[in-house]
Amino acid sequence: MSLLILSEIGKSFGAQEVLENISLQLQAGDKAGLIGPNGAGKSTLLQIIAGLLEPDSGTVSLARGTRVGYLPQEPGREARGTLRSRLERPFRRLLELKEKIASLEQEIASRARSGAGDLDSLLARYGDFARRFEDEGGYLIESRISTVAAGLGFSPEELNRDTAHFSGGEKTRANLAELLLRDPDLLLLDEPTNYLDFEGLAWLEKYLAVSRSTMLIVSHDRYFLDRVVSQIFALEGRRLYSYRGNYSAYRDKHAAARESLERAYREQQKLIEQTGKLIRESKADRRSKRQARSRQKMLEKMDLLEKPPEEEKFHLNFDYAGRSGRQVVVFEELSKSFGNNILFSGLNLEIRWGDRVALVGPNGSGKSTLLKMVAGEEQPSRGRIRLGPAVSVVYFAQEQEQLDPGRTVLEEITANSHLDLKQARNHLGRYLFRGDDVFKKVASLSGGEKSRLALARLALSSGNCLLMDEPTSHLDLPALEELEAVLHGYPGTLIIVSHDRYFLKNLVNRVCELRRGRLEIFNGSFQEYLESKESETVPVGRSGSEGELDRKRQAQAEQRRRREHERRLRQLREEQQRLEEEIHAAEALVARHEKLLSNPEEYGDFNRLRELGDNLAAAKERLAELLQRWEEVSSQLEQLEADSQSHF
Repeated sequence: MSLLILSEIGKSFGAQEVLENISLQLQAGDKAGLIGPNGAGKSTLLQIIAGLLEPDSGTVSLARGTRVGYLPQEPGREARGTLRSRLERPFRRLLELKEKIASLEQEIASRARSGAGDLDSLLARYGDFARRFEDEGGYLIESRISTVAAGLGFSPEELNRDTAHFSGGEKTRANLAELLLRDPDLLLLDEPTNYLDFEGLAWLEKYLAVSRSTMLIVSHDRYFLDRVVSQIFALEGRRLYSYRGNYSAYRDKHAAARESLERAYREQQKLIEQTGKLIRESKADRRSKRQARSRQKMLEKMDLLEKPPEEEKFHLNFDYAGRSGRQVVVFEELSKSFGNNILFSGLNLEIRWGDRVALVGPNGSGKSTLLKMVAGEEQPSRGRIRLGPAVSVVYFAQEQEQLDPGRTVLEEITANSHLDLKQARNHLGRYLFRGDDVFKKVASLSGGEKSRLALARLALSSGNCLLMDEPTSHLDLPALEELEAVLHGYPGTLIIVSHDRYFLKNLVNRVCELRRGRLEIFNGSFQEYLESKESETVPVGRSGSEGELDRKRQAQAEQRRRREHERRLRQLREEQQRLEEEIHAAEALVARHEKLLSNPEEYGDFNRLRELGDNLAAAKERLAELLQRWEEVSSQLEQLEADSQSHF
């Protein structure tokens, strides 16, 4: 059943046309990703579906009664209140019912003590309310709230914090938590992975994988898309293209389709050129003129292919200062505190020439602070950091703090280089700042534009040890792929803080995990690190108490139980889908047999009638078996999905 149908949606803002003839269809249960360059109109399309923007043309059709949930990229202004009160809002009706039950309990107890009045009607109402509360999941409210809050990185203590004091990232996570608890039929998520650490990302992927909601997700997190969606909608040049499969499948199919289009265009242009040359060089005799006219008619009837648009990418290059010594960065009993808050203490680490290190850990663990200390912008509380001989550090800050908001784009480059105006404009052009874009104020730039400008400025610095703090933030997919390609070829040492697992997967050879003030080292690729975390394998060199080992064993058992649960869910869903297809076929077969039996032409042949009757009886028996099995599978599936909501 189609849950959402978009038909020829168009949207402009002033003279700028953002969307043109956009059509898509989502069936109930579909999980789709929406991708495209920054500014392509992805967020605009989600807002149109959510009813927050009116399209200039086209229609949005939702199945009757569809409940839509929308997560914007930036949190709006929220009323004051604790996080718990926010997360209880989806259960307001059930919580009101709980209050009525408590009130009835008091009234029943009071009348029982006084012996006044008939209790039968009160007990009947109490029983009715209690059954409704249980049937609608009232006893699971607290479990669901704590599970979702913890999954998205909130501690039990933070449930009692006023959301008015939350940071932007915390507000976004709170909005996402409330939205998931509402369990809408259609989930529209705009960059839901922003502000989540690895544990939060893994939890959200598992939660969405077992959710029955239909989803349309805007995300630059390719690893997340690979794990969650089974369809990709790509916005390219105001048009929408559909691809079956996850992001990796889309990338392969898109590359093959583009290569095919470019080849077809080149071959047609070659044919046109050759045919035109034959026409121009045809002789003056009658036969040659006739052939020339035929060729001309052929050209006139030819459906001309459009030249595939050039994929607009910025061209990044880091200036390399030459090789340093073998030792690049050394931590010696390194500690950092802010007042009574100890971020980390006693860190020891040696980073060697050519290492490509991912620095990971939960939000707030001190990763950015540690990178600033290596860059010399923050001082340790105790211990020290030593840089090896001939090490030249270049630092990319997470929030682009080095950019001056009062300058224009052009002024930012000329102030931090020896380039003249023409050279600066040429340099900025490689980062997609063209024409009047160079006169924009830094303060007015979008997140993606600021990231590109920060990279343009960074490229003018010469170094051999590159520190990058969340370099993929706000970059669209083409820009991400360009950055990946450049970093893969960078000959120096890399230390990178990033939540982008796809970006890190084949880039680094060591992973340093900063957690609870300690640094744990994993020597291997990031993909191997992820696999070790998923299987809860303890990396070499990690040790702990018996209690810690017990917790690890419990975590391993829980992980195995979760994987088995998800495997069983997939099996049941596949069997349910197969049964539905077989039921449709069986119903069609029953209808065909009934039609044959109702045909008067068959009445004269008794044996034929008996055969048709036997066939109809067998078809009905098979249909009954399929329906019974479908009910059994559906019941098991509902129970497993309910367990997923309450336990995972």
